[in-house]
Parts: sequence; C-alpha cells; structure tokens
Amino acid sequence: MSNLLITNVRPEDGAAADVLILDGKISAIGTGLRAPAGTPAHDGGGAIAMAPFVEAHVHLDKILWGLPWHSINVPAGLRAMIDNEVEIRRNLPWSVEDRAGRLMRQCVAMGSTHIRSHIDISTFYKLDNIHGVLAAWEKMKDAVGLELVAFPQTGMLIDPGCAELMEASIDEGASVIGGIDPGTIDGDTKGHLDKIFDIAHRKSAKIDIHLHEPGELGLYEMNLICDRTKALGMNGRVVVSHAFCLGDGPAAKVSAMIERLADLQIGIISAVPGEIAFPPMFDLAKANVPCALASDSIRDTWNPHGNGDMLDRCWLFSFRNWCRTDNELLACLDMGRSRGADLLDLKGYGLAPGCEGSLVLVNGENRAQVLVDRPARALVVKAGRIVAENGRYSGPGAA
Repeated sequence: MSNLLITNVRPEDGAAADVLILDGKISAIGTGLRAPAGTPAHDGGGAIAMAPFVEAHVHLDKILWGLPWHSINVPAGLRAMIDNEVEIRRNLPWSVEDRAGRLMRQCVAMGSTHIRSHIDISTFYKLDNIHGVLAAWEKMKDAVGLELVAFPQTGMLIDPGCAELMEASIDEGASVIGGIDPGTIDGDTKGHLDKIFDIAHRKSAKIDIHLHEPGELGLYEMNLICDRTKALGMNGRVVVSHAFCLGDGPAAKVSAMIERLADLQIGIISAVPGEIAFPPMFDLAKANVPCALASDSIRDTWNPHGNGDMLDRCWLFSFRNWCRTDNELLACLDMGRSRGADLLDLKGYGLAPGCEGSLVLVNGENRAQVLVDRPARALVVKAGRIVAENGRYSGPGAA
C-alpha cells in the first residue's frame, strides 16, 4: 500500500480536482488537497481520471504476446483446435511464467488492474500452468489483482485424474472451477456439470463455464447450470463465458433464460467474437443480469488478434452494436470497467473516497471521445503505486 497525490485531473470527466491516496485507498477527492509530508505527487495535466479497467477473461498460460510472430493454423472443429494447441505448446521454448508475465504487464499498461485468467488443467499439464502463472504474478502482484480459474479445456471426464487435479488446484492458488462445452468435449452434459458443481460447492469456490455450444443445445445446458446453481444456493457465484446460445437461440427461450439468469444472478462474459452471434449484453444489463466484456484469447495458437486493451474491446463492442450517442458509448465503456468489477465482486472498486486507490489517467475531452479515439493511458495507478506511464508498464518486474 502506498501514498500518492495526483493533482489537476478531471474525475470521470467532471470538474478539475485532486485525488489523494493514503495507505492504498482513496482518502479524498477535491481541490487544493494537502498530503502528508513526503507523499509523492503527480501532476495529471488536466487528464481524465477513470476507475480502472477489469480484464474478466483471458488465458495467461496460452499467450504468445510479445514473442515472434506465430502463423495461425486453424483445423476444422473445436476438438482439433484444442489438440493442435496442446501439440504446439508442448514444444514452445518459452516458459509459462515468461509468457504470462508479458501479457500481465501489457494488460496493466493498458489500464487493467485486475485479471481473471483461465488456466488449463489436465493429466498432461498437471498443475504446471498454475504454478507458472503464479510465479509470474509473484513478481508483479502489487501491480495487478489476479484470480485463476481451473479450466479443463482438453476434457475432464474423458481424462481420468483431471477432476482430482482441478480440485487440488484450489489448494494451489485457484479460486474458481471452470468447465467447457459438456456435451461436445466430455460427451456427458450432466456428469460434467455435476462434477464441477460438486467440486466448487465442497471447496467453496466460484464457477466459470465456457459455453460455446449454440442454440437449443446451449440453452438446454444453461438450464442445467441454473438448476444446479439454485439447488446449491450458489446465486451470484456462477459465470457463463461466451454463451453463444443467448445470441442465436429462439427469441422466446432466450427471454425466458435471461429471466432465470437475473433471478439467480448468474453472470455472462462476452469477448465480442467477430464471426459468431454473441449475447444481447444491453438486454442482459437491463434485466439486471451481471454481464461484462473480456478479451479471451490474445495472440495465441487460436487467434492472432487482441492486445490486452479493454478500451479496444469496449470500442469493438460499441462498433458491433452501432452505438453512436454519448450515453450509448458510456454504457459500452462500463462493460469493461464497473460491470466487470461487479461481476467479479471486486471489493473497493471505484473512484470515490474509501475505494482502492487505483485509477487510470487518459488525455481526452470526455469519456465518450476516449472510447472512440482510444488514446494511450497516460498513467495507471494500483493501490497508490504508479505501475504504468504513457502506455508502458513501469511497475514491479519492469524490464
């Protein structure tokens, strides 16, 4: 925790003010603030001060960010793509720790001060990926918050011993149990969901399930997720990532599902995919369903796109939804900031006295213009520490 006085900024593009951070928390926001002797000061130069971005879904163990260009080979079908990735990663000369650290530093430089990452667990990988990501985070934990999802991408029931490793991962640093397309990958929808809910319930963990399966199949599986959430009293502790079925399912059934999700406070995360219908995020938000944007895969064996910049992701969402008014643009911006914080239940998030002393400075006229033009982040602060300046990471472990 650190002290810092930031002067001459416009909190959330409002009137000019100073921000005083003491012991890692925002102590005051106002004009002419005085700080204790010896407190570092930074002149914001009239920049907009914003609550930080939240990266709610990435894969830090898969990343090739910052490494030589990797040409993408895209086999037909999800299973083939998974197997292709495993084979490529088997022979990479760079460690998980090295690769994960590169992307975490990039995310922080772009203004995200909290990351949720899915980490592959299997009898091949064992817990090595979790250990590698945690080793990278240990070097920069003062710059970014991190939570890990134990993710059985290659299959759980079809990989004897994987479920036990997923449970063990909770004792090794993960806090969320993941799942993936139970009908397609494991071929046992109910068995897959029963197992991950059982582990999460016994270990007091949260759940975050990849659900790519479309239409009627996806909605059927989502109903099973709702049933188990309700039966175990896990309201507010379950997230479905991608949820393509909400974008391409029958309208009446999608509407009914949105009501169930709102009742159970099951969250939805979308990466705004380019080729697939994605969930109606504004409809979800209007219905009080926790929902947020995230990057998902970034420069890996699946996808050459992405840059760890949640502001870019919010812009993409605004473009895909043909948002033009300032209010619409600000709603898009919230999908990568406050809605992500709410969905992940981040305590102390915000730009107000009493909140964690984390913020982003961006030069611009207002937040709507910032979303459209996406300028570099002038300053990123985590709990009173400056961790990035002018779009470059400068926190612990910086090169």
